[in-house]
Amino acid sequence: MNLPIVLAHGIVPFDALYRPLLQAGLRKFLRPPDKCDYFGGIASHLEKNGYTVFAPRVPFAAGVHKRARALKRRVEAVLERTGADRVHIIAHSMGGLDARHMIVDFDMADRVATLTTIGTPHLGTSFADVGLAKVDWLIGLTGAFGLNLKGFRDLSTKATAAFNERALNAEASNPVRYITYAAHQGYARIFTPLKLPWKIIAGCEGANDGLVPVTSAAWTDKLGSKTVRQEAFPVPADHLNELAWWEPCELRAPRQARKPFKNKVRDAYLKMVRDAEQGG
Repeated sequence: MNLPIVLAHGIVPFDALYRPLLQAGLRKFLRPPDKCDYFGGIASHLEKNGYTVFAPRVPFAAGVHKRARALKRRVEAVLERTGADRVHIIAHSMGGLDARHMIVDFDMADRVATLTTIGTPHLGTSFADVGLAKVDWLIGLTGAFGLNLKGFRDLSTKATAAFNERALNAEASNPVRYITYAAHQGYARIFTPLKLPWKIIAGCEGANDGLVPVTSAAWTDKLGSKTVRQEAFPVPADHLNELAWWEPCELRAPRQARKPFKNKVRDAYLKMVRDAEQGG
């Protein structure tokens, strides 16, 4: 039996803005029904190919420790529901950090067979460093009004370096197989809201997807003696393209040109799952 697949979302999942509409019945008019979800049409694509898929939610922008604790509860619920002993996790962006913290800090190494990350800032990102230097005070202010944005602090190069050092021995010795995917795209094709961070990151760290540099998403090829499989995303992509959203030149491309791109991205996730099942 194939192990269940858990899709772990990143910080500030944009579909939270209209999720109540989807749950109220809008989804039944969409084809595929999850085309407007964070992972755009990916769960249904995997399910059509015979896999059992879950896309749980964790706190919107809370600190990684809180998000990791929530992810643990979601994974345990999946295991109870399916009767499986482990899951494969495919995580986008901060979701990869959530999963790594969950595995190391919440004793979940024996419940996760593989962790595949896409566009995860394993080494942090200079954009987070620049942003925190300017508006870290805003995180405290919004917290006073009940909006928890502490997760942005966990994306800094300093915070990720501290965790990487602390977690190294545990990740090197646990049975989890780690696979990373890194993407990048040229400035001209980056989704407009990502152009500013693209410039900042390009100046500091080089090629990036508009939020995460390739070097950070690729992470490392070794954890002690354990090999981390590093893959390039199969198509040029920005941070939203990695989710089958906002393909290159989205607003200018003819409608018939959009579907093939999204299908390529969804097929990339199918390959990730098959590689996980076959031992990476």
